[in-house]
Amino acid sequence: MKTPDVRIVWLNVHGGVFHKLLTLHERLTARGLSCELLFSVGPPRGLKIGVDVPEALLPELTDRGIHFLSRPEVLRRAEETPARLTITDAHQDADLPGLISGLRGRGARTAQMATLLGDFTYHGAAHVLMQHPLTLFFEMEYNRTPESRALVQAQSVQFTGNIFFEPTVNRLVNDYPDREAFCSRYGFDPARPLYLWLPNSIDARSDSYGQVVRAVAEAGANLVVKLHPWEYAFKKHGGEGVDPWGLGRTTDELWSVRAVDETDGAWAFRFCDMALVRASATIQELPFWEKPCALLPSATYAKLINAQTQMVRTCSVPLSGVDELASLLSGPLPHFRQEDYATARHRLRQDISRDAYEQTVEAVLRILASPADAPVLGSLRDIKRLYDPYVDWTLACSLRPLRLARFLLSRALRSMAG
Repeated sequence: MKTPDVRIVWLNVHGGVFHKLLTLHERLTARGLSCELLFSVGPPRGLKIGVDVPEALLPELTDRGIHFLSRPEVLRRAEETPARLTITDAHQDADLPGLISGLRGRGARTAQMATLLGDFTYHGAAHVLMQHPLTLFFEMEYNRTPESRALVQAQSVQFTGNIFFEPTVNRLVNDYPDREAFCSRYGFDPARPLYLWLPNSIDARSDSYGQVVRAVAEAGANLVVKLHPWEYAFKKHGGEGVDPWGLGRTTDELWSVRAVDETDGAWAFRFCDMALVRASATIQELPFWEKPCALLPSATYAKLINAQTQMVRTCSVPLSGVDELASLLSGPLPHFRQEDYATARHRLRQDISRDAYEQTVEAVLRILASPADAPVLGSLRDIKRLYDPYVDWTLACSLRPLRLARFLLSRALRSMAG
């Protein structure tokens, strides 16, 4: 088997967004790089053939270097024939540290790529692809994961936007020609607004879930429910190895609503008129789709949610209570200008002149051109300086008091050190 220039190994796969890795694969091959994708199949957090991927497409995808394998098979293929560069996900995972360590020990280049602004677990890769310097802040100051201090062993940290926030739809399973076709699939009335509800863990047992459902119904609109990715994993794998909220069922079943298929999640973003969100990282995705957002208040992680809200304040409507939702839905839809969405995007991505696919391809080319034995970063102080300018007072105040004091003092000392 000929080893590729780039191999992307994804063990924890969101069935609703893996098609964006297929797009990255196309962009890499268009630049003359051979690229192979290895997706994990099966519980707890893998894809499911016949649900996420039509079985009839497997031969064609295999010919393109896109493989759907069990987790052990993915690891074995990645370890036995190292690519020039192996890119993995950055979720919490017991297998990734060993895989990355083994590849680095054999002289292969390694990288990890983030899927969210504030969620990145470092497993020892030589190169790190993150959405924004604030990703480092979340890991080193807010989450304070023990792995984050090991980032000094990386050779580079590159900020490439986020391919998973790109407004790219999944045409692998369905290809809706227009809004009417999407509405027909789910029995929605295309003449009425489509409100996209994005429930998270704190909504599962909260009556606010029911209040959202009732408010949309009273407004005579369509409720489009997109579940959390791990709820879809529960559905696909019968709960084997994953029950994200400990309910024994998913929230659409609990609250008697119909969720869109995970493979149609991106289409729901494309066709919705407004999103309804509370305590979900998806508020940072919406400006890239240029969709308005109603932000429901949260008593959980309130300071963090407030800080995230500030990032998208130019194209969102913050509500002080769920009771205000009915009034909002009874009036005209919020309207924001393209400049309002662009302002939010600029807070979430350093370079908004190019899409994240292009930025990621350029980063891959830089990594392949760099010496495999390049020196490591070696300094936590220098790493923290990358995010210092972007942490405003609202975001700093999302930290616990002791962490806030420690951060402010250390930032001041870094500033004085020059």
